[in-house]
Amino acid sequence: MAFFNARCFSRSFTLGIHALLIAANGLISAPAVAQDTSGFSVPYDATLFTQQAATKGVVLMSADWSRHWGCGRYENAQLQFLAFDKNGVQKASADGQWDVMIKDGSILPSKKNYGNYAYIIEPGEYLLTGFRIKLGKSVSNVGNFYGDRKNMLENGKSKGGSFTVAAGEIVYIGHFSLDCAKAPMPWRFYPETRDDFDKYLDEIGQEYPGIEKNKVQFRLFDTQIMGYPFSLP
Repeated sequence: MAFFNARCFSRSFTLGIHALLIAANGLISAPAVAQDTSGFSVPYDATLFTQQAATKGVVLMSADWSRHWGCGRYENAQLQFLAFDKNGVQKASADGQWDVMIKDGSILPSKKNYGNYAYIIEPGEYLLTGFRIKLGKSVSNVGNFYGDRKNMLENGKSKGGSFTVAAGEIVYIGHFSLDCAKAPMPWRFYPETRDDFDKYLDEIGQEYPGIEKNKVQFRLFDTQIMGYPFSLP
């Protein structure tokens, strides 16, 4: 399956690195701690969604949890989680109790490429408000870059981006991985052709039976610094 692979950085993206990340030196930064979700989202179940389609939507996404070697100036880097909050729902803490969260639950670094996720969620706009990237300069020098509500939210919007889902919709928002051209950063990729998108829907449909391919909308995570605009031809 082919994915758009962006390797050049715009000025806005370069500035975004400083806006999103806590700068790291020496032992890099203190780890962010992933907490439980808020209960806004539940894994897709066809029967459940049929019952709730009038008031709920579905979001589809994938994430690459594998270790990337030679990532920027680091020996290796690994995306560990992405988290989203529904816009308008106030959260008191900087992290935890996210409304939608995907993460690699394995103890050892994942050897697979993309993990697929499908969640039934409340309709609305969801802001990226958390992520963590494990970074290694050497075997003994390991730490994290992380984003949380404190450093990602500004004037009610996420510096990283957002996605929207309406009641009854099934929306694909992208494949998330790392871009290592300069600094390790979360980046939103996607299938480049309808054939590749159909293959992806077949694949995720095997993991989450009952997803109707003809109802899935290709509506990418909207971002200024973690990917480029794209419409499926």
